[in-house]
Amino acid sequence: MHVRNLSFARSLLVLVGIFLAALPALSLAQLPSPWQSSAGSGARSGSLTYPRWAIDANGGRLEFAKAPTRIVSLEYEMDEYVYRIAPTERVVGVSAQAYREQVSNVLEDVKRHQPAVATSIEVILRLKPDLVLASSRSNGDLIHLIQSAGIPVFRVHTLVTALDQVAENISLIGYVTGCDEAAAAERARFAREIDAIRTQCRAHEKPPRVFGVSMVGYTYGDQTLFHDVVRLVGGVNVGAENGLHTYQKVGRETILRWNPEWIFTWSDPGQGAQELQNWIVDPVVGATEAAQKQQVVVSDGKDHLPLSPLVTRLARTMANHLCKTAPNP
Repeated sequence: MHVRNLSFARSLLVLVGIFLAALPALSLAQLPSPWQSSAGSGARSGSLTYPRWAIDANGGRLEFAKAPTRIVSLEYEMDEYVYRIAPTERVVGVSAQAYREQVSNVLEDVKRHQPAVATSIEVILRLKPDLVLASSRSNGDLIHLIQSAGIPVFRVHTLVTALDQVAENISLIGYVTGCDEAAAAERARFAREIDAIRTQCRAHEKPPRVFGVSMVGYTYGDQTLFHDVVRLVGGVNVGAENGLHTYQKVGRETILRWNPEWIFTWSDPGQGAQELQNWIVDPVVGATEAAQKQQVVVSDGKDHLPLSPLVTRLARTMANHLCKTAPNP
């Protein structure tokens, strides 16, 4: 049903087991001093002065005599974090997706500064980084080679399931990069957007039932960031409503049986009209309430898929469709 050319490297991460459930909320704008994780990332840190230390998501401890000046990011979601927090000239290595026009949210930055694509130990050694930022899902063999070369690696849990975890990661990455003020500003921006969306969507006569598409043929359960965004806008995630937990495959007949009121999906840049048409004319899913009422929303994949502070783009899109008029304060 879906005709797409977009590289699915960006969304294949959903096949990895998600092992954190949504955790108790805290103020998104809160910035403890010294920084301590309280949203289940497994990370901890010490003093805000130097030398400073931090324990990453895999239990590895790093000590920092000073702020790193040559940073390598191994994963696309890490690219999105670090370019919003650290000075762009400090980023000397990025994921392959950073240069892919159809999926990259950091394309302008990488075109301007030309960081290397850090997919091999040979490239990383040539870059002489003083910090490598990895995901808890990063290639273990590559991590071992980097660490064996004496290069510090800090792993962050980026397969987040809650907006609070995104906020925590902002502070954590600011801490390990020595960019605490920039991270505090980004976290405050993130909190303001989330709070504004929550206010906009605080009143529904009936919570809208929402179906979301991750990669082709897959949807979101109750242990996904999409689920938390649906809760933020006052909706019901029909995947979770029907017992799904992570990112799971569903067929067209199942979607019809669930009969969502709204469908949020994505396409390659410039292919939104065709993607919408695919849903409307399909003999099965075209019979859903969402398709019949023209309530299928197609976003650019770069806006729909992030597991980073850029998830506010998806949240804003959903709010503007499900909560069209912001209530008076």
